[in-house]
Amino acid sequence: MAYKILFNTAVLKDLKRIDVLQQKRILAAIAKALTASPTKNSAPLKGKYKGFWKLYVIPYRVIYIIDEKNRTLFIEKIGHRKDVYR
Repeated sequence: MAYKILFNTAVLKDLKRIDVLQQKRILAAIAKALTASPTKNSAPLKGKYKGFWKLYVIPYRVIYIIDEKNRTLFIEKIGHRKDVYR
């Protein structure tokens, strides 16, 4: 069974700052990589982001939380790798 993906409202603002071609690439990566196995192509975060995971869509990062019980992913932030962790 695939995971359900929910986006934080702030993510819409994040996406508007990214050009349309990159937006499509990021959303395609989310749909392909995360719905089947959200930990396979990603890595857990540390420090203040402990409990979050990151997906690489070079040069962007997708920051999300996994809810295993409800099989849901909460996309919290999308941004360029140099700015996303600030």
